[in-house]
Amino acid sequence: MEEKNSYLTGIIGGLIGGFVASIPWVLMYVYGDMILSLLAILIAIGVLMGYQLCKGKVDKKLPIIIIIISLLCITVSTLFVIPMLLLAQDGFEMSLANLGKLYAYNQFSEAIMKDYIISVIFTIMGISGVVSNVKKQINAGATKNIKATLKNENQNEN
Repeated sequence: MEEKNSYLTGIIGGLIGGFVASIPWVLMYVYGDMILSLLAILIAIGVLMGYQLCKGKVDKKLPIIIIIISLLCITVSTLFVIPMLLLAQDGFEMSLANLGKLYAYNQFSEAIMKDYIISVIFTIMGISGVVSNVKKQINAGATKNIKATLKNENQNEN
């Protein structure tokens, strides 16, 4: 029986992989007080690995899926997870009510939106090498076992 690959299962796996791979990004932001574009590479790799583990369909749409899921992971992490952890770090209960109060402060809202814009830019820069390599492998005929590397390798694994 032929193995069926699906966008849906791949996207679910990509989301899980992306959010797991976002943990270093979040920890560096909350506890290291910095944003590192290098960690965005891990997010794209996590998305790709999760997508493939969950038997996502590999075709020319895969690079777009990686980009969208990576940006979604950064959005949720920066606008929801990080503020919640900052609340906990300052001794407040992690709740939607407290999150709303935090966003009510203009100084925080402006700072987090500035950091979000920087995060999106860093994410695009960080994932571009991975996405470029995935495109090359797909254009070379690969339909499975896409390698998440930054090297210029044309691998033809069918």
